[in-house]
Amino acid sequence: MKGVVFLARQAPKTFSLVSEISREQRIPEKFLAKIFQRLSKAGLLRSIRGANGGFSLGRPANEITMRAVIEAIEGPIAFNRCLVREGECEEERGCPLHEVLEEAQGRFLEVLDRTTMEDLAKPIMRKEGKGRR
Repeated sequence: MKGVVFLARQAPKTFSLVSEISREQRIPEKFLAKIFQRLSKAGLLRSIRGANGGFSLGRPANEITMRAVIEAIEGPIAFNRCLVREGECEEERGCPLHEVLEEAQGRFLEVLDRTTMEDLAKPIMRKEGKGRR
C-alpha cells in the first residue's frame, strides 16, 4: 500500500523505479517488485522496462481504492470462508458468528471502498499531536 501511495504522490504519468520506492518507503526491493507485478497485472499500475522505465499508476489515484489494491494482491477479503460463498459454513444450522462477521466485514469493506489512493496521498494533518493513524 505504501508503494502505491508513493506513486499517487508523483506527477501523473511519472514512472518511478522500484529501487527508488523501496529505498524511500523502506520496503524490501524484491518484495515490492513482486507486489507491483501483481498490481500491474490487475491494471492498477503501469510498468515500462528500460532506462526510462519504472512504475506509475494505471488509473487516476481517485479511482484506485484500498480494497482494489488488497484484493489484487490477496484475493477476495473475507473474515471467514463462509462469507466468501454460500454453503461454505460447516455448521448445518448456521454459525452464531455469521451475522456478526458479515456485518463487521461489510463495514470494513465500506471503509476500504471509500478510501482511495488520492485520499492516502494527501498530507496527514496533525493538530496538537492528534491525527489519523
